[in-house]
Amino acid sequence: MKTTASLERSRKMTTFLTYLALILGSIIMIFPFVWMILTSSKTIPESLAIPPTIFPKALIVDNFKDAMASLPFLNLYWNTALMILFRVLCAIVFSSMAGYAFAKLNFKGKNLLFGIVLVQMSLPSQIFIIPQYQMVAHMGLANTIFALVFPGIVSAFGVFFLRQTYMGTPMRSARPRTWTAATSGRPSPRSCSP
Repeated sequence: MKTTASLERSRKMTTFLTYLALILGSIIMIFPFVWMILTSSKTIPESLAIPPTIFPKALIVDNFKDAMASLPFLNLYWNTALMILFRVLCAIVFSSMAGYAFAKLNFKGKNLLFGIVLVQMSLPSQIFIIPQYQMVAHMGLANTIFALVFPGIVSAFGVFFLRQTYMGTPMRSARPRTWTAATSGRPSPRSCSP
């Protein structure tokens, strides 16, 4: 049987090895980003030198100025922010409505339609790129924010996830709450029932 001291030593060794693995993993993950930043501030011959040098001889910021001048980055960031905002809002609204309908409403073809949603979830998203582009182009909305938002208006995973959530939520009874003792100022027992 292990003593308390050996258990404590074993726990400390496990903690040390865990932290060591996490630190090494984080260094491996961060290194390409640091390499990219350092290489972007080198001259072209310096960045192509073999063996490669990690640190530049002199920091050059002209590369960043050239990159910012080559493309309208502020406009690109604005388009990305709008796309994410509209996609998230639309996905929340439409996926929650569809998920609620599949979970709580009874209608003909419900299982067939939900099966189609599940099939769409199992298909790779790349097969929808050309049909979605053709739909947007036929509407005359190519090269607009709507063309970026359109593919993400509703997601099959969101519908499935919210359907499962709604199925786990009990339906509340729709009994009306009455205030029968309004003149006396005291609530009736029926108005306080759950």
